[in-house]
Amino acid sequence: MANRKGVFIGAYVPNELKESLRRRAAAEHRTLSQEITRILTEAIHGRNLPAGSIDRRTPNSATRRRATDPFPRRRRDDLPYAPTEAKRDDDRS
Repeated sequence: MANRKGVFIGAYVPNELKESLRRRAAAEHRTLSQEITRILTEAIHGRNLPAGSIDRRTPNSATRRRATDPFPRRRRDDLPYAPTEAKRDDDRS
């Protein structure tokens, strides 16, 4: 008998949903049980950050700048874009 951590939760799902989950799990090199556990955990606790990342934002913090700041994203004191002259062949290093 396998050494399992946790409890069994049974659910009837359509066969096509099971197969979709199985394919998705296989694509991520996980078992079907691991994939279902990951989905349930994200649904309850929210998405996990990548390993090594720290979530410094508070639940009531403003949205990120890219979501609210339209293009071009330049600060007020930035210099305007000025293309440089094309380099001559003998300037290559």
